[in-house]
Amino acid sequence: MYNQMRQITKDFRTQTMTLHIQSAAREYEVILHQLNSIIEKFPQKNDDDGSDAEPGYAAFKQYHELREKRLNLEIEKSLSFLFEQRVVGNDNNQQEEEEKQTTAPTLVRSLGEDFLVPQ
Repeated sequence: MYNQMRQITKDFRTQTMTLHIQSAAREYEVILHQLNSIIEKFPQKNDDDGSDAEPGYAAFKQYHELREKRLNLEIEKSLSFLFEQRVVGNDNNQQEEEEKQTTAPTLVRSLGEDFLVPQ
């Protein structure tokens, strides 16, 4: 019974993390598409007097690239977490199966004070 509860809890956590990764990946795709369209529409050169357009574009592009790297690292971290959980889960299941095969169930009882041998 307890093993089933542990398995249900473990499955729930794994499914929750999988859903989180899927939503983060979708959010990443949407933001990436939005930022790429903004970058494409951003003026490359200043037509007026040549003052602020180029440095602003470069700063925005650098910000976008850093943000993209951060999102990629978060996704990789989440995927590695799920992989580790899967590996740990497989190891635990194998150990439990081996224990079930090698150990026979034993009943352990504790006798109360009424059953103590007088000395």
